[in-house]
Amino acid sequence: MRVRMLRAMMVVLVLMVVAGGCATDRYGVREVIDAVAKMDSARDGTAATQPGRGRYAVPVAASVAPTGTMLHQLITEALARNPEIHAAAETVRSRAERIGQVTALADPMLMTKTQPEPTPTAGGDIFFILGVQQNFPIPEKLDRRGRIAYHETLDALRAWEQARLYVIAEVKRAYYRLYVLDRTIALTEENQALLRGLVEVAQGQAAAGRAPQQDALRAQVESSNLESKLLTLHQQRSSSAAMLNTLVRRDPLTEVPTPPDFDPNETEHEVKGLLAVAAEANPELRAFEDRLERDRQALRLAELAYWPDFTLGFEWMSMQPRDAFEPPINPATGMRPPVNRMSEEGADMWGILFGVTIPIWFDKIEAGIREARHKLEATVHQRAATRDRIGFRIVDALERVGAQQRLARLIDTEIVPQSRQAYDVSRDGYAVGANDFEAVINNWQRWYAFSVEYHRALGELERSVADLELELGMSLADAALRAGSREGASR
Repeated sequence: MRVRMLRAMMVVLVLMVVAGGCATDRYGVREVIDAVAKMDSARDGTAATQPGRGRYAVPVAASVAPTGTMLHQLITEALARNPEIHAAAETVRSRAERIGQVTALADPMLMTKTQPEPTPTAGGDIFFILGVQQNFPIPEKLDRRGRIAYHETLDALRAWEQARLYVIAEVKRAYYRLYVLDRTIALTEENQALLRGLVEVAQGQAAAGRAPQQDALRAQVESSNLESKLLTLHQQRSSSAAMLNTLVRRDPLTEVPTPPDFDPNETEHEVKGLLAVAAEANPELRAFEDRLERDRQALRLAELAYWPDFTLGFEWMSMQPRDAFEPPINPATGMRPPVNRMSEEGADMWGILFGVTIPIWFDKIEAGIREARHKLEATVHQRAATRDRIGFRIVDALERVGAQQRLARLIDTEIVPQSRQAYDVSRDGYAVGANDFEAVINNWQRWYAFSVEYHRALGELERSVADLELELGMSLADAALRAGSREGASR
C-alpha cells in the first residue's frame, strides 16, 4: 500500500514539473538569440537589414563607408572588437534568458511532518506525513510576464543597435578629426618653407636698402609661430590617433596612417523626409514602441492581481497499525464474540490538497494598477520628448551639413584662389619695392588660414554627417533613398 501511495505522489510531482516546464520559452528565446548572432556577424556594417526570422528581423547600420577604404576597415574593426558593443550584445542575451524564467511555474514545495506524539485514529497512529504542493497562477499571468520580458529583450536589442551606431559615429568623428589635423600639419610645414623664402627676400631687400631689417625679423617671428603651432598640432594628432585606436581596441600607441583625400558629401536632403525615416529606423525611437508595449502588458498584469492563484497538492500519511483487539470470552457461551478485523490493517491514508488565494487587499491592488498606469503615461511622454529632441538634432545636423557644404565649396573655388593671388601679387610687388612687407604678411596669413579652413570645413562636414546618420539610424545615402521611395509611393 505504501509503495502505491509513493508512486501516486511521484506521478503528481512529475505532472507539476511538466506543467511548469510547458510554460517556458514561450516567446522565442532561441529566435531572439539567433537574431543577435546574425546582427553580430554583420561586422562591416554594410548590410541594410539582416534576415532574422519574422518579427525578430533587426536592422543594422547601413553602408557607413565605401568598402576597402581606410575608414571602412576601421569601422569593421570597431564593430568586431569594441567592448561596449559586446557588453550590449550580452545584455540582449541575458534579457532573452529571462523569458523562460518568468513564464515558468514556481518550484513545487515538498513537505514532511513528523509527530513525536502520534495522532491516534481508529485505524492506527499517524506519526509521519509527506506532501507536495504546487502553486498555479492563471495562465494569463504567465503570458503577460513573458510578454513583458520579451519586450524588455527587444528594448535591449535596440540599445545594442544604438551602441553600434554610436561607435560608428565616434570612429568617423575621430577619423575626420585626424584628417583635418594631418592636412593642417602638411599645410603648416609647407608654409614654413614658404616663410623661409620670404625671410631670404626680406634680407635681400634690407641689404639693398629698399626695406628695413625688421621685415626679415617679422618673417622669422611668423616662422617661429608656425613651429609653435606644429607642436600643438602634433600633440593633438597623437591624442586623436590614440582615441581612434581605443575605439577599435588597438594599442593606443599604434601608428595610424594619414587619411587619404575623399569626395565630400554633396547631396541635398529634405528635412521632412529624413524625419520620417528616423521615425522608422532610429533605434532609440523604436525602443519606445517596445517599452510602451511592455508597460501595457505590465498594466494588464497589475489588473490580473484581482484573479486568485491556485495551489494543488498531494499528501500521504503513514499509519502505524494498532495491536489486534482480542475481546474477552463470553462466560455464557464460552466463545469469543466476533470482531471487525479491519482495524488491524492500519492502511496508510492519502489526500489531494486544493487551495486558492483570496485577493482582498483592494487598496494594494489598486495602487499597483495606478503605478503601472503612471509608468505607461511616463513612457508616452518620454517618447514624445525623445522624438522632439531627435527631430531637433536632425534639423541641426542637416543645417550644419548644408552650411559646411556651401562653405567648403566657396573656400575652394573662390576664397583660396583669390587669397593666393593676393599673396603672389603682394610678394612680387615687395620684391620690386612696390609694396610694404606688412601687406605680404597679411595676405599670406589669409591664404594660410583659408587653406586650413577648407580642410576643417570638409572635416566638420563629415563629422556633421556622422551626427546626422546617428540620429537617422542609417547612412545618409540610404536615408535619402528611403525618403525618395516614400515620397514616390505617396504620389
